[in-house]
Amino acid sequence: MTRSKLIEVPIKEVFKMFVTVVKKGLAYCLIAQVVFAGIVRAENEMPGTAAEADSLTSTVAETPEIIPQHLMKGIEVVGDKVGRDIQDLPTSAAVIDESRMKDEPIATIDDVLNRVANVNSEGMAAMGGLFSIRGINQGSIFASFDATNQLAAVYLNQVALGGLLSQYIKPSTWDVRSVEVLRGPQSTLQGKNSLAGAVFFNYNRPDFTFDGGFRAEYGELDTWNLALYQNVPIEEDVLAARIALETRNSDGGIVNPITGADDIALIDEKTARLQLLYRPLGNEDISFNLTGIYFDSETNTQPRAMEFGMYDLEDRLNEETWPGYVPQESWFTALESDFRLDNNWRIAAVTGYSDLKITGYTYDGDQMAPDLLWINGDFDESQFSQDLRLHYEGDRFRGLLGGYYSKADVLTVYDADGFFSSIFDLGEEVTVAALYANADYDIFDNLTLNAGLRYNTENRKNNSSFYYYGPPPFSTDPFAPYEEREGSVEADADYDQFLPSASLTVKFTDDVSAGLKYAKGYRSGGIAVAPFLQIVEEYDEEIANTYELFFRSVLLDDRLTLNGNIFFIDWQDMQVPYLPAGGFPGFDELTANAGKTEIKGFEVEARAVVTDALETFLALGHTSSEFKEFELYGEDLTGRSLPNSPDWTVAVGANYNHSSGFFAGGTFRWVDESYSVLNDEEVTRLSRRHVLDAKAGYRKDNWSVYVWGTNLLDDFYELNMTNIAGYIGMPGRAGSVSTPCRLGIGVEASW
Repeated sequence: MTRSKLIEVPIKEVFKMFVTVVKKGLAYCLIAQVVFAGIVRAENEMPGTAAEADSLTSTVAETPEIIPQHLMKGIEVVGDKVGRDIQDLPTSAAVIDESRMKDEPIATIDDVLNRVANVNSEGMAAMGGLFSIRGINQGSIFASFDATNQLAAVYLNQVALGGLLSQYIKPSTWDVRSVEVLRGPQSTLQGKNSLAGAVFFNYNRPDFTFDGGFRAEYGELDTWNLALYQNVPIEEDVLAARIALETRNSDGGIVNPITGADDIALIDEKTARLQLLYRPLGNEDISFNLTGIYFDSETNTQPRAMEFGMYDLEDRLNEETWPGYVPQESWFTALESDFRLDNNWRIAAVTGYSDLKITGYTYDGDQMAPDLLWINGDFDESQFSQDLRLHYEGDRFRGLLGGYYSKADVLTVYDADGFFSSIFDLGEEVTVAALYANADYDIFDNLTLNAGLRYNTENRKNNSSFYYYGPPPFSTDPFAPYEEREGSVEADADYDQFLPSASLTVKFTDDVSAGLKYAKGYRSGGIAVAPFLQIVEEYDEEIANTYELFFRSVLLDDRLTLNGNIFFIDWQDMQVPYLPAGGFPGFDELTANAGKTEIKGFEVEARAVVTDALETFLALGHTSSEFKEFELYGEDLTGRSLPNSPDWTVAVGANYNHSSGFFAGGTFRWVDESYSVLNDEEVTRLSRRHVLDAKAGYRKDNWSVYVWGTNLLDDFYELNMTNIAGYIGMPGRAGSVSTPCRLGIGVEASW
């Protein structure tokens, strides 16, 4: 909702001061960090000091060690910010670590998410996002042009990707230390874009060795992947670098029957990552980790198979002239700074910047071979963010106080040519500032209270224009004279929100605990524009109050981890699009806070060391969603489930590492049916999935050879679907489908 008049003046002034301090203080902060490093270094060299007796290592700039296979606790969750062990975390979290990456065919974010309970990878689900968490799409539950208002965020080394960047870039798992999936609202600690949850990629940091590694893979569908990393110590205990390179290529499984092109589902991605670790004067108490990532891609992010006439989806055919290639280039930077003041206090800062450019995006607007309509797109997104935190770690009290600032600029241009011409230009500027706090207090030795609060303020500016030349929007007369329309609008709006969270944990033993949790998630309000009608309307935030019961346990002498959460989500004031009278479909869409949904379910995840050689996994999730109040374009959808929200997800897997060097790993994934488009449930129905991926080979010393396979059961299923009858004049549908079974070989070495 808009800012309350009772608190407008003091809060506005406080945040003006806060934003000014953050902006002007960045350069001074870095200078102060270096100076402070010298002071602490000098104190550490003084005999008899406490610093000489204790080695106080950073826990934020340097992520914790991956836990050995037979020790199933002690994994610190970086995305939690507080630094809690996964077994002490009330939030429902899953961690896929480096050891599992090596034993299974895990290459992208999709492969990770498909091994997590109540998380579902969807591809570009009608512009709804790349994945869903607990039945909630990352981007939106319906198609939307708004790239700055997501429902779940993806983080690389603690910095959030921009809205467009998170939808078009699939982060690599090469040389990654761990991937964390946090389910449920993360708004208190992470702020905007985290109503459904968040995904964190934590890459391996530089160290002071010459360690390196190499991987090469080749498989069916002309699939080949090459990857390399190398660590370089520059100055002992002071400065080190780590470089990682990867290229991923595949033709996919979709063919154009007219041209014969077999690379409609093309994957062509190149990633270069450089990291620098700097410890001034060799002081382990102060560290800076700088990450730079360059990403270049020609991948078709929306490869679609078509079903109409004689075509069947399982034939994996597409006759579009422009199959949807998205040439893109992006730069990403993260600076993680951490310096400890003493045994109890430390300061952490995370600075981020990203820039995405998509030039020459092409889309076949008529969905068929004739060139009746084609759409070109150019996207430009830049985002800066700064997070600054003060941490305290005591015997019974642990907490943090933080401030956050970010600014994002997004320009989206669509240019259509064919039986009509149009240009749609959407510019957005979003500025966010927040203050937040989170703390744990041990009421008794076995009873811990956690509480958090965030005050978030957001300013959104919109500058849009539209030009159209073609037949009247609602005309059924093929000979109707063409008309010309154009318009532009500007808008500015402010939003404020308090975001609390709380939990209570009871420890029955050191390794068994249970508790309850409440968290308030939100998605910011925004500005809806109907350029044809020259209408601008603001809409308010949508709120998701989430209530959970959780259970954490490490059993059988640390050989079995069994964790679970039961949740209920009350999602209110949902942002629902509607077409005003006389508006142009697809463009003159406004938004109203008119929906309400209830989501309930549970997830259970287990990891067991059966023998010294065999480890098994289980991820079981159930989600039941229902619209309690929801009307879309005049159709009452009350009682329907959310799109891309399967009732059940199940993943079971095992990794086997024999002392002789033989190893094998695999995961079987079963996903219940769902659908893609809210007001077209039957046509966009998604079938159940039965997916088996595996990898087996021989590993000796520092090298390994192996065979790998994905979708070994050759199961056909839909990832997302749209109804194309309105485009082609006959019943039909199109969308992303499963890639056929692929087999391949690989070799990996390290030094």
